[in-house]
Amino acid sequence: MSLLEVKNLKVHFPVTRGIFKRDKRVVHAVDGVSFDINESETLGLVGESGCGKTTTGRSIVKLLKATSGSIFFDGEDILPLKRKQLIHFRKKCQIVFQNPYSSLDPRMTIGSILSEPLKSLTSMSRRERTDRVAALLNEVNLSPKFLNRYPHEFSGGQRQRINIARALSVSPKLIVADEPVSALDVSIQAQIINLLQDLQAKFKMAYLFIAHDLSVVKTLSHRVAVMYLGKIVEIAPTKTLYAEPMHPYTKALMSAVPIPDPKKERLRKRMVVSGEIPSPIDLPSGCTFHPRCPFAKERCRAVVPILRKLPNGSHASCHFAEELMGK
Repeated sequence: MSLLEVKNLKVHFPVTRGIFKRDKRVVHAVDGVSFDINESETLGLVGESGCGKTTTGRSIVKLLKATSGSIFFDGEDILPLKRKQLIHFRKKCQIVFQNPYSSLDPRMTIGSILSEPLKSLTSMSRRERTDRVAALLNEVNLSPKFLNRYPHEFSGGQRQRINIARALSVSPKLIVADEPVSALDVSIQAQIINLLQDLQAKFKMAYLFIAHDLSVVKTLSHRVAVMYLGKIVEIAPTKTLYAEPMHPYTKALMSAVPIPDPKKERLRKRMVVSGEIPSPIDLPSGCTFHPRCPFAKERCRAVVPILRKLPNGSHASCHFAEELMGK
């Protein structure tokens, strides 16, 4: 059984326009997303800004309310859970936020920040919490001597290590990592990625790793899901997806990743998509990618494609995925 099962998840935000606010419309931030994550597995979630990656992650940890669908964690549907019932779930599922600067309270010491989830979610004594916090700092390669320092005394990479330590504090089974390295320098990114891999190997945690950097996702993920306009358009094992992307949007994303070899970079054929991303308020009919897809046909404009299994093991929502192999 999967650790996490997301089924037809939708997160819609109502908006009103006009002088009298009579024009009521809906932002389809997440529009029917389904995937699962196994124990000790990392699922990478990639896509352009605004595609719904962060909204998906935050709805999984119950920071945003889902409009419909279901999220099963350890076999239990967590969407109907009320505030008091969520305490048990919070011990199992934590989040690491994107911005290491704004996600730590500047008025609290590092010791207080790391102790907070232990106070809320466990029955540890003060002494036990102090010992646990010191152990957490060691786990993320920071000195326990930093307990009485404040967030402004640390670099961005150190702050993100503190965020990771806070997520680790209650020994979760799943961590939603929402672009945890995008605000860091490249050299620091590598250190954080290595830390996440070491922690996963040691504690057998699963990750939902949200990012837009395909090279980072390739390094860390066992499988990768590609989102476009609130939907997953392709999901596959990492090696399969990077070697043979099946959906035109995935092909375009891979085409945008530079190759370190200048000769290969000059010779390779790029897939370029035209136009702007449609508004999530007014989605196109049929396949939402068809206005930008160079391979779109009449069927793409009229019929919504389903996410289906293909011969190479990928799942892609494209009517003509088999015909586009190798293109």
